[in-house]
This record gives sequence, C-alpha cells and structure tokens, in this order.
Amino acid sequence: MKHLRLPSLLVTALFCVPIAFAQATPANAPPARQVYTPTSLTPEAGLPRTPDGRPDFQGAIWATNFFPVFDTNPLTPNLVVSEQEAKTIADTMFTGMAGFLEKSIDPEAAHIMGDTDGLPIVRGERRTRLVVLPSDGALPLTADAKATIEAADKAEDRKDDYEQRPTGERCLVLSGNPPIHAVVSYNRLQFIQTPDYVVVHNENGDEARIIPFATEHKAPGPRSWYGDSVARWDGDTLVVETIRNNPLDRVRGLMAKFVINEDAKVIERYTRVSANELLYQFTIEDPKAYSAPWLAEFSFYTTKTGMYPSSCHEANYSLPNILLGQRMSDLRAKP
Repeated sequence: MKHLRLPSLLVTALFCVPIAFAQATPANAPPARQVYTPTSLTPEAGLPRTPDGRPDFQGAIWATNFFPVFDTNPLTPNLVVSEQEAKTIADTMFTGMAGFLEKSIDPEAAHIMGDTDGLPIVRGERRTRLVVLPSDGALPLTADAKATIEAADKAEDRKDDYEQRPTGERCLVLSGNPPIHAVVSYNRLQFIQTPDYVVVHNENGDEARIIPFATEHKAPGPRSWYGDSVARWDGDTLVVETIRNNPLDRVRGLMAKFVINEDAKVIERYTRVSANELLYQFTIEDPKAYSAPWLAEFSFYTTKTGMYPSSCHEANYSLPNILLGQRMSDLRAKP
C-alpha cells in the first residue's frame, strides 16, 4: 500500500513551473468569478428502481479517478472550466509536483498522482475543485480548526510509537470514514440495498458501512470507526447523516486539510442522475470548526472493472520503515 504524505503540494506546484493558464488573463483585468449554481438532481428517465420503488444503485461498480484538488484552486477562481483549460490546469499542477513526489515521497508517487482522468466532471462540467459552497472554495475555518490542523501537522512528525501515526498509515481506516473525499488512486464503491439497510462498500480498505434507515440515531454505545450513521430518502436522493465521529481522525485531507470533530454532523447525499453517473455531495456542520456549513461535491461513474481485495496490511511497508528510520536516526545522533 502506498501512503502519500503531501504537504502544501499545490503551493509547490505554483513555484515549480510557469503558470501559463493563470497568466492568460491581462494583469489589469480582474478574473471573472463564477457563482455556484446548485447542481441539478433531476435524474434522466428510465433509471432502475428497487422492488420498493427506490432508485437502485446496485448492479454497478462506481468509481472516481480525478486529480485531487479539494478547495480553492490557485490557478483559477472559476469552478467550471473548458476541457482545454482543465487539461492545462491538471498538467501544470502535476508537472510542479512530479519531481517533489518522486524524490521526497515515493518513486511511484508521481505515477500514482499522474495516472488520473484529469479534473472532476459533474454532469458534464469540468470542475476545478470539490468545495462549491462557499462559492470561492475557501473553507470557513475557525481559529480553533486552524490550531487543530497545525497541531496535527506537527504530530505527524512524531515517530516514537506506531500509535502516534495516522489511522490510514496504520491500515485502520481508509475510505470508509465519511465523508469520501479526494484520493490519489482509483476509488471504487458498490451498494447493497434493502428496505431496512443500505451498505456502502469501499474497495480501498475493503470497508463496509452498514447503515440503517432510521429517523433517529441509536443510543450512545460502542464506537464505530466510521461514526454513527442513519439513512433516509429525500425524493430520489439517498441521505446519510453521521454523528459521533472517530476522534482519531479529526483532521482529514491531503493537500488541503479540514476538520471533523466528534460532535460534527456529516450529511452525505447520493443521487443517481444517469445510468452512468452517481452524484455525491457532502455538507459539514461543525460550529466549533467552521463559521458556517460548507458543501463539496463530485461524481462517481460506472466502471467495467471489478472490486479488488485491499492489501493494505500485506503491503504496508510505510509504518515499520518510518519507525525504523527514526530509530536509525536516533542512533546516529548519540554521542
């Protein structure tokens, strides 16, 4: 399993290569900003339904493989760009990251990052980022959230004990922890639906969230790695609400970090808008971390590839090598 720690890579990209796309606008002309228009949830006609009349997400493997730009894109203020602009943005950012990834992270990292389908596509539009509200893509972080992220960055430098390392690095939680956000490799999922439960099964980590349809959360009890989730239908949209989040995973994200506190509310919305596209939206409500709720979205698409076994533990060389490297460094530092 390849774990990529990617600190400030977007900034790295900006300083490593010329930004032809960003310089295309005359210096004295402020760029025109696009205002987010809510994505249509109206599905195409004739989509499959379950015996109880609900939209059927089953019978397909849903995948996404986009270039991971989470919040404000430094190359353009626009949310939607043309195909040519999207290619220029992705190529520019990847070129800036490639050398850093290969030399500082992993020899295979540049290949993993570069082998994508480009910027995300939502209902035919190329998107420059996942965060759509606020409309400029900037997360409304509070001072407390900024301090939490800063402390987490410092904590990632601790190499004394395996329990100090992030849960993903330890193969404890990978893609099952809501919300689903940008990854740097193919991400597949599938659904199992019954009138009483929905199961969201992620390939990465082989994690299955078994979510009851309910109006209220269960009483507090043993903690789940994935929080406490309940599901409901809002028209043709599957809504999953999660509370009691995993305290070990307060800080999420790669190039852009965000915070999910234990008492935050994560609201996910899955809408099958066509035979081949599943729109995924998530809203975070967390007054301690954000001055207002925010919304991100991207789409999964059907793929003919199957779901493959996850071999995180079997190929997890990162964790022992990180700790061993620190022990060797400690030995060399001794007088």
